[in-house]
Amino acid sequence: MASAANPDLVIFSKTDPEDPKNWSRWRKRLVCAYISTLAFTSVFGSSIYAAAELQIRARFDTSADISSTGLTVYVLGFSLGPLICPMSEIYGRKLPYMVSWPFLIAMSGIDAFVDNLAVILVFRFLAGTFAACAINNTLLGHDTEDLNLMNLSIAAFILSGPCVALVVGFFVVVYAGPQLWALRVFFFLCIGVWPVVFLLPESHGPTILAARSKKLRKQGRPNARAAHEMKHQATSELLRVHFGRPAKMFLNEPIVQGAAIWTSLAYGIIYFFFEVYPIVFFQQHHFPLQLTGLPFIAVIIGTFLAAAFYLKLVAFFMKFPLPEFIVPASTPKDAPEMRLKLALFACIMMPISLFWFAWTSGGNVHWIAPTLAGIPFGFATITIFFTFLTYTSQTYTIYASSSSSCNVFARCTIGSIFPIVAHSIIDNVGSEWGVSIFGFISLILIPIPLAFLRWGPALRERSPLAKEANAIVAKMRAQAAAAAKKAQEAAAAAAEEKEKSLASVSERSALPVENGPPQDA
Repeated sequence: MASAANPDLVIFSKTDPEDPKNWSRWRKRLVCAYISTLAFTSVFGSSIYAAAELQIRARFDTSADISSTGLTVYVLGFSLGPLICPMSEIYGRKLPYMVSWPFLIAMSGIDAFVDNLAVILVFRFLAGTFAACAINNTLLGHDTEDLNLMNLSIAAFILSGPCVALVVGFFVVVYAGPQLWALRVFFFLCIGVWPVVFLLPESHGPTILAARSKKLRKQGRPNARAAHEMKHQATSELLRVHFGRPAKMFLNEPIVQGAAIWTSLAYGIIYFFFEVYPIVFFQQHHFPLQLTGLPFIAVIIGTFLAAAFYLKLVAFFMKFPLPEFIVPASTPKDAPEMRLKLALFACIMMPISLFWFAWTSGGNVHWIAPTLAGIPFGFATITIFFTFLTYTSQTYTIYASSSSSCNVFARCTIGSIFPIVAHSIIDNVGSEWGVSIFGFISLILIPIPLAFLRWGPALRERSPLAKEANAIVAKMRAQAAAAAKKAQEAAAAAAEEKEKSLASVSERSALPVENGPPQDA
C-alpha cells in the first residue's frame, strides 16, 4: 500500500519522449492524420444519408420531413454520445475509439442492409451515438502553434467531411442502382478505416503517467503515483463531475453560453444547407442529380483556406486596432480576447455569405453566384468554431473538456433540428427568405463577440470555475516544480556523495606503504 504521506511522484521530465508534448513533429502530424481520418469518416456518415433521401421517399412512400429525420437522429446521436460515455477523462483517449468503432460498424451495417425505415432511423441514431467519439475525442493540446494548427486541421476535416459526403453521395445514388448504396458506402468506409484505430497511440498525459506508475509499482516502487492519482475519485464521482460541471457551466457561465450560441448557429446552418442545396441546385438551377453535391466544393475550399491561413490571420487581427469602447486600452496585448477580433470578422462574414447565397439561389441567376457564396460561408464557419473554442479552452484550462462538452451538446442538439425544419421553411417562404432568416439571426448575434471583446476579462475574473481551474493548474505546476527540485537535489546529493567517496579512495591510495616484511632486531 502506498504511503499517502510520502508518495513517489511520477511525472514527465522536460525531455521525456513519452510526453505527447515532446513527440517529434512527424509523429504529431501522423497522429493528427489518424484522428482526422476517423473524424472525417464519422461525419461523412451524417450527410451521406441526405443524398439518398429521394430514394428513401420513393422506396418507403414517405414525406420529405420524415425522410430527413434520418439526418436529424444521427446528429442528435453526436450530442448524446459524450454524455452517455465519458471514457476519455477516465480511461484515456485511445480506449474510447477501441470500444466505439466496432459498434459504429455494426450499427451502420444494419442501416445499410435493412429494408425498414423505422429500423433505419433507430440504428442511425445509435450509429451517431458511437460516431460521436471520433468528433469529441480529438484534442491534441493547446501548448504550441504547431498543435493548434493540427487541431484546426482536424476541425477542418470535421466540417468538410459532410460536404464531401454529398459530393460522393449523389453520384452513388445515380449510378449504383435502386438499393440504398449510399448507406452501404459509409458502412464499408467504416470497415476500411478501422485499422487506423489500432495505430493510434495514447495521447492523454495522465493516462500515460498512470500506466507508468502502475508498472513501477510492479517493479518494486509501491509508493509510485501519478499526480492525479494522489486524490482518489470513485468512478461514480467522476461521472457526477462529468455531468454536473458541464451543466453548471451551461447555466452559469456567459462565456460558454455565448460561444455555444454562435457555434450552434454555424453548425445548424451547415445541416440546413444539406437539405437546401439539393432544392436550390437540383430543382431551381436544374442540375443533373449526380452533380447536385458539387457546389459543396466551394464550402470545402473556404474551410481549408481558413485552416491554412488561421495563424497568420490571428496574428494580423490581434494587432488590428479597434476603438477603445470595444477593446479598452487596459486590455493586455496577449489577452485571450484579442483572438476574438478574428471571431468578430468571421461573425460579420457569416450574414454576408448567407444573404449572398439567399438572393442568388433562384433560378434567374447563374448557378456560379450561389456556389461561390459557399467560400466565405465555409471560411466563417471554421473560424467561428476554432476562435470560440480556443477562447473557452484558454478560459477554463483543465476544465476545457467540460466546456467542450457543453458546446458539443448545444450545437448537435440544435443542429439536429435544422434538417427537419428546412423543407417546411423553404416550401413556405422560398429559398431567398428562408436562408435570409438565418442571415438576420446571425446579424442579431454579432453583439456577442463585441461583448466578449469589451467585458471578457471581467467575465473571466468573476467566473468561479475559471478561478478554480487556474488555481488547480497553479498547484499542479508548483507540485511539478517541487518534485523536479527534489529530484535535482537528490541527484546533486548523490553526485556529492560519489565525489566524497572517490576523494576518500584517492587519499587512501596516497598513503606511504612499507616495503618488505619487518626485520628482527
